[in-house]
Amino acid sequence: MPLQERWLPLFPLNLVLFPDMTIPLNIFEERYKLMINSCLENDSKFGVVLIKAGEEVGGPAITYSTGTVAYIDQTNHIEHGQMLLSVVGEQRFRIKHITQYEPYTAGQVELLTDDEENEDTYKDITKVQQAITQHLRLMLGLSGGWVRDATIPSGQVNLSYFIPKTLQGELHEMQSLLEEDSSYKRLDMGMDLLEQYAEKLKKRMDKDLLSNYSMQ
Repeated sequence: MPLQERWLPLFPLNLVLFPDMTIPLNIFEERYKLMINSCLENDSKFGVVLIKAGEEVGGPAITYSTGTVAYIDQTNHIEHGQMLLSVVGEQRFRIKHITQYEPYTAGQVELLTDDEENEDTYKDITKVQQAITQHLRLMLGLSGGWVRDATIPSGQVNLSYFIPKTLQGELHEMQSLLEEDSSYKRLDMGMDLLEQYAEKLKKRMDKDLLSNYSMQ
């Protein structure tokens, strides 16, 4: 399959965006107002990349080379030209080279496609779904909530992206998942993280139960 490339404005952020993931963005810097207005005049797309060094606001930032194309789904213009956006992750990409630094960063990127037909079939999708459900129950349990049946995708690729959205883990962990080209390996990595986080959450729940008991 031939590689697809395109020119893409780039938005460095302290978060990792995945395909099918929706995030809110508050646009207030002049350079990013220009970028978003330009995107809205064209195809409403830009690239979200995790910052490796530097800051979101102010000066330039060094980013990782793998990011996700973001599509602007909703725009709300507020005072002083500030914008509130809802954006949806569409497709992973890798930066080939930066072509523009001012007023905002842009570059030529290679779009990455998940080829489900040529992927090895994951050995136990049901086990992954059960681990995600357990994670959600533990998270809700810490705040006094509960869920019986979570809505979880069944497709291998979609499931591999659903795990990091559910975990909301450390940025370096999420970036490693984003950089992995194989959905099979992403599921393996995700299962390891789900098991690690389950142990941490269980310890937190036990600690909270002990604390509540001692206060009675």
